[in-house]
Parts: sequence; C-alpha cells; structure tokens
Amino acid sequence: MTSSISLIDFLEIVFLVLFWTWILAYILFLKTTFVPHLPITYSQRMPLERVSFQATDGLLLEGWVVKADSLDRRWILMCHGVGSNHTDLLEIAQGLYEAGFNLLMINFRGHGGSAGRTTSFGLYEQRDLEGALVYLGQQADVPPRPYGIYGISMGAAVALMVAGKDERLAAIAADSPYFDLEQTIGRHLALDYPFLPRIPTLWWVLSAYRLRFGRWPKHISPHQSVKQLTSRALLLIHGAMDNRVPVDQAHRLFTAAGGPKELWIVEKSDHLDAYGADPETYRIRLAHFFKRALLS
Repeated sequence: MTSSISLIDFLEIVFLVLFWTWILAYILFLKTTFVPHLPITYSQRMPLERVSFQATDGLLLEGWVVKADSLDRRWILMCHGVGSNHTDLLEIAQGLYEAGFNLLMINFRGHGGSAGRTTSFGLYEQRDLEGALVYLGQQADVPPRPYGIYGISMGAAVALMVAGKDERLAAIAADSPYFDLEQTIGRHLALDYPFLPRIPTLWWVLSAYRLRFGRWPKHISPHQSVKQLTSRALLLIHGAMDNRVPVDQAHRLFTAAGGPKELWIVEKSDHLDAYGADPETYRIRLAHFFKRALLS
C-alpha cells in the first residue's frame, strides 16, 4: 500500500509540474502577442494620404498611400515588421517614390492606427495584406496591373506567403523573412529566455500558438510559399550576422524558390541592419529590382 501511494504521489507531482509549466508557457506566449501602438511620426517629403480598408476577415486597418506624379506607374505595397508600424519604412519608401513608384504602406492588425491588440506573427496578417490587395483593386485610378511588394522581417514572411497564392504580386523584395514560424519561435525563445529548458518549453509554446490561433506554427511557412513563385521575380535580402533569423534560412529559401531570383547577403549586418549599412546602395538596388521586374 505504501509503495502504491508513493507512486500516486509521484505521478501527481509530475502532472502538476507539467500542468503549471504549460500554464506558464501559455501566459508567456500570450504576453508576446500583445504589441504596443507606437506613435506615428512623419518627416519625409512625400504626398501622404491616410486610407482605411478592411482585412479579409473584416478588421479595420489603416494605411498610407503615396502617389507618384505619373499614375500609370506600378504600385508597390510595403509591409513592416512585428512591433513597429509603417513609419519604419519611410526612408525606403522615399527612395521608391523618387524612383517613380506609387506606394501603399499598410499597418498590420494591432499596429499603428489599425484595429486589434495582438499579432499572430504572420498567420492573420496574411488577411491584412489580402485586404490591401482588394482595396487597391477597387480604386479607379489604380491600373489593373501586377503589383510589387516589399516587406521586412514578419512583413517579408507575410509578403512571401501571400505572393505564393496571389499572382498579382509579380515582384517580391523580402528583407530578413523567417523560414517557417516554428523555427523562428524556437530561435526567439532561446534568445529571449535562455534560462528555460528548450524541451518541454518549446512544445508548450507551440501548443499555445495552436490553441490561440488554430494552426500549428510549422504550417506558417514562407518556405512552402516560395516554391510557387515559378515565374515571378524575387529579391531576398539578409544580414550575414543575423542573430534572430540566421542567414542559413535565407539560403534555404533561395534554394527552394522558383522563377527569377536574387540573393543579397550583406556582410557584418545583423537582423534588419542591411539598410543601415549602406542606405544609398540599398535604395538604388531595391528601385532597380522593381524597375526590372515591373517596368521592363
């Protein structure tokens, strides 16, 4: 009887440890999904127009339209990273505007002036980009032509995933996208919480994502999407010293991608540091990419 009770006590302890570590992981994960609404500031020399549109699930979003002097120019959509807003892209937008492109800079849900309080790190944000494409298609002064898209970090991953299923996006420039969400969650967990054991913490966090958003993170995958870019232009940009999204992920995405493609690895650059390393070269190379892909 004594050994039986001891076994039951042991199993109870194991259960309680697993239960409470899962609860801790779930709370930890939920905390990371809440993003602050950072202030929106503007100092660039562009004619900005604030617009509103809906994501495909009905959430009200905000964006800025920048119209070049020649309205028959192509349009480029611009997608920011997690935890920021479209003002992060203003300097790059200025370069594209000066190159003659029209721009739609969107704020993902939970960011900037868009509705919502949380991020799904790329899953629901695809609905936001799809809504932006619907909005452009409804504008009488937007030519019914293929669009370009530029994104950074999460925005780059979203751009790739939507482009994989929407051929209106004919030219995709992606700076530092993740390979798939499961890998990037594991990487960020190790960097931000090194004191936590990877197993079982990662299992719990992945299951927390599944419970919260209804999909396993491994299915949120730019890697699977780039295979569908069989005839459309792709420019992948990545820092060689990226600690958040290791550069080998860029090489693997590039290998998997179909169609015309370029890989630009910026030496001695960390996550999203490629622009800061040489802003002029970055803006020139980005504009040339879109001119070749959209205007030739």
